[in-house]
Amino acid sequence: HELVEEGSKVERVATGFTFTEGPIWHPVEHHLLFSDMPGDVRRKYTPDGTVVEVMRPAFKCNGMTYDADLNLIVCEHVTSSLVRERPDGVRELLAFHYGGKYLNSPNDVCVRSDGTIYFSDPWYGRFPGFGIERERELGWQGVFRIPPGGGQDELDLAVPQDEFDMPNGLCFSPDESLLYVNDTPRAHIKVFDVNADGTLSNGRMFFEGVGTGVIEEGIPDGM
Repeated sequence: HELVEEGSKVERVATGFTFTEGPIWHPVEHHLLFSDMPGDVRRKYTPDGTVVEVMRPAFKCNGMTYDADLNLIVCEHVTSSLVRERPDGVRELLAFHYGGKYLNSPNDVCVRSDGTIYFSDPWYGRFPGFGIERERELGWQGVFRIPPGGGQDELDLAVPQDEFDMPNGLCFSPDESLLYVNDTPRAHIKVFDVNADGTLSNGRMFFEGVGTGVIEEGIPDGM
């Protein structure tokens, strides 16, 4: 009850979508963006109950977040890319390949206060419906880091290649000294120390048994 007021109830504010993902609240304009991923559309919800389409097609986007300048950082399944969308409409490609091979399908993303970007890259976006069914090139699923002001040329693998089966949701501790990353099919969360230069170290288990790894019985996803 330190986190959620006692007696709070879940309220459905909108419905009629296919498979919703990537909700992110705009702290100034006070609206919620979210993706209807298989439907290939991004929508905006406002507290008066209005839901409008803001992008179609939306490249079956998944995780989204804002950087300090309120640029929208978006994981796209169709393009296997991480992109930045500026408020003036300019679209910038941040990352799409590693070691000369296309990324799997960036899935979720978070940004440190200094501008460092971290994102997970499972291959859900190569599943039918959730992206475009196609062969993988990397052959493994990683977590990547882009330093402040960087892009494709500065893309760095943040954890060992075999650290995760399908890395998914990731988030910081409040003081940004720790980064948590979950592994959906393995049903656990690992935690890493965040060094001053943005690199990660001392990876260890944080919590196991988050569901069973089977989607019908509960799995770790966004955090």
